[in-house]
Amino acid sequence: MKQTLFWILVLLFLYSCENSSSNSKSISPSLVVFSTNSDSTLHYYNMGWHQIMDLGDYSAAEISYREALEFDEDFLVGKSVLARLTTDHDERMQLYDELENKKSIIKGDERLILDVYIALTKYTNLRDQKSDDTEKALDDAFQMGFKNFGQIAHKYPDEIYLKSEYIEVVHSLHGAQAALDTLINLTDDTQKLNPFVLGYRAIMTAETGDYDEALQFALRLSTLLEGQEVARPDAILADIYFKMENYTEAKIHADKAHDIDPRNLDASRLKEKIDAKLE
Repeated sequence: MKQTLFWILVLLFLYSCENSSSNSKSISPSLVVFSTNSDSTLHYYNMGWHQIMDLGDYSAAEISYREALEFDEDFLVGKSVLARLTTDHDERMQLYDELENKKSIIKGDERLILDVYIALTKYTNLRDQKSDDTEKALDDAFQMGFKNFGQIAHKYPDEIYLKSEYIEVVHSLHGAQAALDTLINLTDDTQKLNPFVLGYRAIMTAETGDYDEALQFALRLSTLLEGQEVARPDAILADIYFKMENYTEAKIHADKAHDIDPRNLDASRLKEKIDAKLE
């Protein structure tokens, strides 16, 4: 009798452990938990990503990241995004040094993200200095991004902006078709309608030569953001028309995107290329 009771207790214990493990998996976070106690910091940090990725509004995003740091000046991930965004070279150099000196306090998945952003800041600084090490720094940042963002994208299903950055890295390293395959496999039906994902899908589809489908994605984006004075839809259309070698139409959209936000990097770089073609 005692032996029977013992085995019943053992089985109950094992069931309890298995059930506990199953529950812990089911309640694992779907978003990265950042090391800040300020809800306001996270609010402005996430707003900044929405402004950059979905709307192409770099000017507004810089304001949001500065607001985030007003509530928590030690939020290093937020500071690293600001370092990538600021056009003030001296400020970026200062932020880079601070991030390098303090990064050891950040651990886990947050550190994976921070390390990539620091590497991208290093690349931007070297590019501004016209250093011979610029190309290597960019490749190093992309290789790190492929590894680190890949882990994050697969571990946290709701991290749409980090997924998006991972897709961008795949595109840079392995081309448009590989990035399209990654986008399709990694995003759910709702995420496929995210403005950044929709726009980037349009750009990559155009790169594969399917211009009709690319324009369909771009027009869906324009409809999605209709009524909002933002640069992204026109920047996407400018990119597609540029790939189609329709430089006149590309210029109309590039100029419009640039007028809406002169800080939009995609639009300003395209504008230079288009103007050179039309000279």
